[in-house]
Amino acid sequence: MRRLHAFSLVDILITQTLPGFLFCAGWAVMYEIYHEDGSYYSTLMQEILSGEGLFPYFVVAAVLMAFPVGMIIDSLREVVGEKWLRIPRIHPQERVRRSPLSWMLEIVLPPDRLTERYLLYRHAWATLLTPAKTAGNLAIVLGIFLVWFVIKIVRMQGWHLFSLAFIVGTPVVGLGIALALVVRYAAGLAEFHRVVRESIFPPPAPAPPPPADTVPPATP
Repeated sequence: MRRLHAFSLVDILITQTLPGFLFCAGWAVMYEIYHEDGSYYSTLMQEILSGEGLFPYFVVAAVLMAFPVGMIIDSLREVVGEKWLRIPRIHPQERVRRSPLSWMLEIVLPPDRLTERYLLYRHAWATLLTPAKTAGNLAIVLGIFLVWFVIKIVRMQGWHLFSLAFIVGTPVVGLGIALALVVRYAAGLAEFHRVVRESIFPPPAPAPPPPADTVPPATP
């Protein structure tokens, strides 16, 4: 019998660790360091790359911080997206509030059927929910960096250093990617709940058509 795992290592790596690592790396790129009373500035990543032997330590520190940072990002996505914004909405007037596992408890099934349902639930989790949550977490990371980018450009008066195409194009492209990730997150989450719900509570079968009226045989 196949052993059932409560948590998937691939799910943790993709959903939480990857966004957490990208956030740590992006934080080092975006964080400003001012020198000599603001006479010039650099970023933390520039300081790491210019120092001798600091980059391997940065990579190790980013890897170690990736999972806890990813957990914070994932919790923020769940609280803001699923608790406050009520995502997903299967129907205009319906909001999914319960875990699909609670739906299984409402049906009395033999142990073998319960295992079958749970394997189906895990398959839907891996193919639908994991990509959706990853897209939502990446959207949060990108959104934080977009806000940070605008603040950084204003603080350092970046219009004197960068071209107008860079200042305008970067937020526009980043916002477009963030919106695409949010749409992917909402659509994937709704599809996951729909598939799991229909697999546990299948829609009623259509009624068979009424029998056709028999035609009496023709008399000679």
